[in-house]
Amino acid sequence: MNIAVSEIRARARRSRGRRAAAMVEFAIVGTAFFILVLGLVELGRAFMVQHLLLDAARQGVRVGIVQGKTNADITTAVASVMDPAGITSDHIIVTVNDGVVDASTATSGQDITVRVYVDVNSISWLPFTNYLSGYLSAQYTMRRQ
Repeated sequence: MNIAVSEIRARARRSRGRRAAAMVEFAIVGTAFFILVLGLVELGRAFMVQHLLLDAARQGVRVGIVQGKTNADITTAVASVMDPAGITSDHIIVTVNDGVVDASTATSGQDITVRVYVDVNSISWLPFTNYLSGYLSAQYTMRRQ
């Protein structure tokens, strides 16, 4: 009978040691897994914002190609696409035939380009993105009617 009790105690000690090893393994593998998942979330967010920037630039240039529209009209159109998503459109550049002028000065047949830039830090969902820098940008060009 004594042998069976000592055998049970030995198995319990081994089981406790194995549980501790499993916790350490999970701490290492779990950390790497969560970093990978958070990276994928941020990458997905960047793709989503890039698509939103392109759509905003397209909406802005569609407004800009109509005769009589100004840069203020274009900026309002871009903001109407970006503001509902919670993204501020601070950097909007309107060019006519590669010159930075007001869109109202463009004549029929000239190209109007709208470029929209957003700081990467302002679009991140993670709180620890101090190491990120740069801008996401998109542009769209159409010919004035």
